[in-house]
Order: sequence, then structure tokens, then C-alpha cells
Amino acid sequence: MLQQCQSRRLHTEFLLRRRFSMTGLVSETLCYLVLIQEPKNWTEAQSFCRKFHLDLATVQSDQDRAMIKEINSLTSLRAWIGLYDSVNSWCWSFQGQNIVYTNWGLNEDTTSSTQRMCGMIKYGGTWHVVSCDEQKDFFCYTGNNTGQKFLLFKQKLTWHDALQYCRRYHRDLAIIRSLTDNRIIENLMALYSVFDTWIGLSNNLWLWSDQSSVSWLSLKWISGEPDNRNGNEKCGFVLQSGLIGDKGCLEQIPFFCTKRRQMQLVRVAVKSSGHLDESAVMAAVEEKINQILKEQNMDAGSSLTWKVQPNGKIFQQQKNDTQNTRTKC
Repeated sequence: MLQQCQSRRLHTEFLLRRRFSMTGLVSETLCYLVLIQEPKNWTEAQSFCRKFHLDLATVQSDQDRAMIKEINSLTSLRAWIGLYDSVNSWCWSFQGQNIVYTNWGLNEDTTSSTQRMCGMIKYGGTWHVVSCDEQKDFFCYTGNNTGQKFLLFKQKLTWHDALQYCRRYHRDLAIIRSLTDNRIIENLMALYSVFDTWIGLSNNLWLWSDQSSVSWLSLKWISGEPDNRNGNEKCGFVLQSGLIGDKGCLEQIPFFCTKRRQMQLVRVAVKSSGHLDESAVMAAVEEKINQILKEQNMDAGSSLTWKVQPNGKIFQQQKNDTQNTRTKC
């Protein structure tokens, strides 16, 4: 996301009247979805979300889909989310260099708008397109053009994990600029009996508006989608079920934005010599919290919820166990 919603810890101590002490434990910013019913095209929806909230929604986890299903007002209608089809362009991961030499397999489809968007090389030297989430051995590029240029790693990783490994310990995933490079890799594969491996080819077909990493294994498409019907369906929508599809970006439909909500978890410790009146303590705590929020101009839209214990009570008595220690002579 452009602005990732991440938890952050705050430590605050309050003194509530004279009998009670209250310690704030954790404050975190939570992301949640809001449905905007006013129809807009995808670009207008993106601008609206970025102006008034965070961005168009990212929907690629069970938790995201559960939030979509909870919003019953959507019914079976479509609503925009932040998924969009990027420019269909293959390039090398190393410095984003363009392809000057190719060796694609016979009839290999390099323009498909499906989840297949990373390049591998097979035994025999031909290139092929597969899902980036598959796990394969890989070649790293050392950057040493006069010595050992490529290193083979027989370690099954996804394309992105292989890329991180190569960039951390060497230069990048393998870049093949010529027939000579291709044959070097082909010979190494034959030498070590490897059938297929990752190289540094990729094609980012679908992206999220908030720059979240696209996880194809986590996306749940409508059957037959994305199909890019008539060649102009470049934007993603979601159904009430949480399934997504592609549609023409100029269509006017509702949309989901990602919002932020601040939540603070507070533990209250109460010291009392007599009977504890839960209602009185709760009222006192709420009064103090509301006073603090008002002083910090944070009271607008704020609400307080008490956590009920399994026994139905708010407060739980703490027992102090003491042990007698005997000294042995």
C-alpha cells in the first residue's frame, strides 16, 4: 500500500481519581473497508479514495473477503477495487533492462492476461512463462562478465524469493543478453541435471493501486476471469462473495476504499478495600478516557467497548499467592 496500516505501540499511564490506576497498553492503526455507493469510473474512484481515505481497496486475503461479505448493502452488484492491468511488457529484473535477445519456446504465449507472468528456462535452452508462485531452482547473475557469470542454485523458491536471494548475495537473477549467455546456462543445466530454472524475466500484468505486492495464489477470480473481453477490460471489481473479475475502467459502479481506524487497548487495575462496584468503576474510567480524548481533540467518532470475561464480569479478581520459605540447617 502507499500507506501501509501497521501496528504501533504506545505506553501511557493514567491516574483515575485516587483509588484506581489505569495503564494504556497497546494502540494500533487498523485497516478496514468502506463501500462508497456513488457510482464512479475506476480512475474517479481511485482519486476519491486517495483524497478522503487511503486508496482503493486491496482484496486478496480471507480476511479481506470476509469484510466484503459483511457489507450486505453490496448484494450481487460489482464494486471497484484497486486492481488494474498494467502495461504488458517483459523485462529483466537486473536494472529493468529491455530484452535484446529472446529464445521463447514454440507457440509460447507471452501476452496472456492471466497469472502466468514470470520467465523460466527449460532443459534445451527455451524460455517459458509460468506463475511466479511456483517453486523452482534458479540462476543468479554475478556481474562478473569475464569469469563465472552465472551461478546455479538447486533450491526451490518462488520467483520473488529467488530474486531477493540473488540480490542479497550476488547481483540479481540471471540476465541473458545473447545466444552465448543462453548456451552457458543450458550447459550448466545439463551438467547438473536440472530440468527448469528461474531467470530474471518478469511481466507485471496486474498491480494494486496502493502498491501492495500481488499474491496470485491469494487472489480469488470469478470462473473464467480475467478474460479481457474485447481487449479493454483493464480494471478489477469485486462481488459480494469476494470473488474478483476484470471490467472496462470507464464503467460507473460503486467502489471500496481502505480506511484507517485507531484502536487503543487499555488494561485497568483497580485497588479497593471493600466491595467493587463495577458500574461505578466503568463510569469513572469512561469519564477519564473521554476527558483525555477531548483534551487531545480525538473525541469525534470515538467509542469505548468493554471486554467481558468468560464469567460474564468485566473485572477479574487477582489472587496473590504467597509461599512460606523455611531455612534448613
